[in-house]
Amino acid sequence: MLLKDYRIFFLFLLIFSLLFPFNVIAAEYANANLLVETEWLSKNLNDSNIRIVDLRSSASYMKGHIKNAVPFSHELVTTTRNGVKGMVADKEAVEQALERLGISPNTKLIFYDDADSKWAAYMFWVMEYHGHKNVAILNGGWQKWEAEKRPLSTDIPKVKAVSFKAQINKNLIVDTDWVKKNISSPKVKVINVRPDKDYIDGHIPGTISIPWLENLQGASAKVLKSKDELVQIYDKENSIKKDDTVISSCMFGILAGGTYFTLRLLDYKDVKLYDGSQSDWVAKGNSLKTGKER
Repeated sequence: MLLKDYRIFFLFLLIFSLLFPFNVIAAEYANANLLVETEWLSKNLNDSNIRIVDLRSSASYMKGHIKNAVPFSHELVTTTRNGVKGMVADKEAVEQALERLGISPNTKLIFYDDADSKWAAYMFWVMEYHGHKNVAILNGGWQKWEAEKRPLSTDIPKVKAVSFKAQINKNLIVDTDWVKKNISSPKVKVINVRPDKDYIDGHIPGTISIPWLENLQGASAKVLKSKDELVQIYDKENSIKKDDTVISSCMFGILAGGTYFTLRLLDYKDVKLYDGSQSDWVAKGNSLKTGKER
């Protein structure tokens, strides 16, 4: 190819990227629409069809947030049930909490936090579990947005509350009874996403240790690893296949949202979150196992 041809080719790429902006990094994943890059969001802040949701503390939000982002707390959609905290709240309580977001079924929700996407990924699961399908998280969250010195706002958007009617998807959740009954099945893989040390100190027998942070890369601003790296972790190293039923678990069910999100991003078809997770397992009189299983 001649030098002139190279110039024409790269000029075409430049024009295409300007006319058709998309998530360049996220595009490699099977379900790329679930992950939003900071560059894309910066160009779509005023889109009336998206709702940006800030999951940081109220104090952090007031100091500065992404333009048009509305504040929200995970505490509005979780509860303590039978002594186990962090479980998803009842349908009516969640519906009431989500009304303040002022969304329609077609609104694209984009969540971000400053906790390595822990809360953003959990809210991703909450929304899918309650039937809202158009939802994504911001790759790298607040840390990446801030590190890139992107503009901040202290204005609080005025959002009119809109009735939210949940459509519960029971295929996205399991409880302790289900896990006890199915964990020994060769087609069921229960992942423990807590840190290795916590897993060694005590875990549900038969669970596979893949800490949530292994899905991420970077120092202060952690982003999702590449598709190939994630496939290596789940498929190659741990034999978790796309036709398996995969359960994401942790201590309470919050951090488990992260691995639920990752597997959805990779287009695993049957992924569920263990509500209450290990805390509920122990509360119902079941024992734990220490050390590594493999």
